[in-house]
Amino acid sequence: MAYPKISIIWLNHNSMRILPLVLQSLESIASVDYPSDRFELIVVDNGSTDGSFERVREFVERRSGLRRKIIRLSKNLGFAGGNNIGFMARDRESKYVLLLNNDAVLLQHGLKTLVEYAEGFERLGGLQGVVLRYGTRVIDSAGDFLDELLRPYLLGSGHEYPWILRRPIYVTYVDGVAALFRVESVLRCVGSKLFIDELFAYYDDSSLCLLLWGCGYPSISVPEAVAYHARNSTFKGMSLSYIYLLARNRIALMLAGNSRYRQVLLLHLLRNVTTSLLGSGSEVSKALTRAFVDGVRLGRILRRRGLFIDLYKAPIIRVDPKELIHLFTSKHIAKSHYIESIAKKIEQLIAS
Repeated sequence: MAYPKISIIWLNHNSMRILPLVLQSLESIASVDYPSDRFELIVVDNGSTDGSFERVREFVERRSGLRRKIIRLSKNLGFAGGNNIGFMARDRESKYVLLLNNDAVLLQHGLKTLVEYAEGFERLGGLQGVVLRYGTRVIDSAGDFLDELLRPYLLGSGHEYPWILRRPIYVTYVDGVAALFRVESVLRCVGSKLFIDELFAYYDDSSLCLLLWGCGYPSISVPEAVAYHARNSTFKGMSLSYIYLLARNRIALMLAGNSRYRQVLLLHLLRNVTTSLLGSGSEVSKALTRAFVDGVRLGRILRRRGLFIDLYKAPIIRVDPKELIHLFTSKHIAKSHYIESIAKKIEQLIAS
């Protein structure tokens, strides 16, 4: 195989508390089984103030054979903004960019595996392999799906590897933890940036892949393990920021898209916000209220820019109108039935 050039974009932000894992991630890049003159590492530091940037820079600069660029930002631009900076700094001869989280560790063959598969597809947007939970054989993600309500489902999550996935399949989007994107497809379809800057974090990888699908560039998951990931080690789940960003970005993208359930979802979310505020008035309630208002505002901004997400160009999970009952009920039996129906639909998508 003729090895195409790759730019690996790797973000850092205040990672001192997980520094051993961060350095292991960098070491996995430095020792990857790929010709050293055919890939570069682009480190983007998102305004770290805890001393982690200095440790990362020192570690990278000691690797004499590693082609690298080190960029330090004055403030945190998030996953979206930081990766955009890295994308614009790439080698102009790079055919692909690989996004790798600083809490993800590449397997030695991981990059070569991804590139070999990618080279086999004439039209490609994004591609990922199986990502395992750090230190285990349990699947973290083998590709991701969205349903018509923009809820994500991590394919294979929680199952032992190897799983039922035996061949490449189309997915709604590839997980930004360890994802390969073809540069030409991004430039033709999206422009000079990978992501929507305002999203900051969450729904960035899914919105990019939906836009690529809209241009005819699919997202593909392949059945080979390529990396480990310690999920939520850098951005703690269920923090107020996490809750706010997930809700805001989901609302914004729903407004920028064509889901047939757009109005139903917005009414449901507004109902939840109102009920919550009239009840406890907790910090979570306030965060969700702010997310609703800001999400509507951002969605309108995106539409004015001409951004349109055609959800139905991608393989998505269809939601039967009867299943929407779970949105407006707290009955366990209704929710259980819905989860079972989604699992069956994912199995059908894999088999098709």
